[in-house]
Amino acid sequence: MSSTWTLPDDLVLPEIPENHPRPGEALPQHWSKCFGCGDDQPGGLKMHCTVGDGLEVRGRLDVATYYQGGPGFIHGGILTTAFDEVQGMACMVLQRPVVTGHLEVDFARPIPLGSVLEFRARLEGTVRRKVYTSSEARIVDGPMADPDVVVATSRGLFLTVDFEHFDKAKDYVDGVPASPHGTSSV
Repeated sequence: MSSTWTLPDDLVLPEIPENHPRPGEALPQHWSKCFGCGDDQPGGLKMHCTVGDGLEVRGRLDVATYYQGGPGFIHGGILTTAFDEVQGMACMVLQRPVVTGHLEVDFARPIPLGSVLEFRARLEGTVRRKVYTSSEARIVDGPMADPDVVVATSRGLFLTVDFEHFDKAKDYVDGVPASPHGTSSV
């Protein structure tokens, strides 16, 4: 990580709730129309995440040809969106909705179309409403695959919000958000 990002000294690690999925189990999409994880979002990333060890989450992204930026490579905005999604999913352990406050990405290597990325995101800790996360991506299959090489990293700051946060946009919602883990309104 090449940024000057520093974590606060007073971070608190959250407890993992009893009803949270266990390591290796899938995390549910927080709602089916989400661009990042929603199965009902045409053209979305359709990322699926599983629980890793501790406060870690793993996600995968098949780099489709329509994610192209420069000729033959993923668009940086798509990669940034994938980082936002997997780091937001790491926040599901809090069982409260979060919104992105700050996200930074370091692009280390080009990522070719047709590759498969694996993301490892971690909830680093919380300070009141602030939730600090980090993540890395590796090409695990397809062109230029080398699971030992980190091709991009990200750090994020998320903020916990109440469900009422989304009320002001309820007239514009496409679908009905719901989650079995209390991360969206029912």
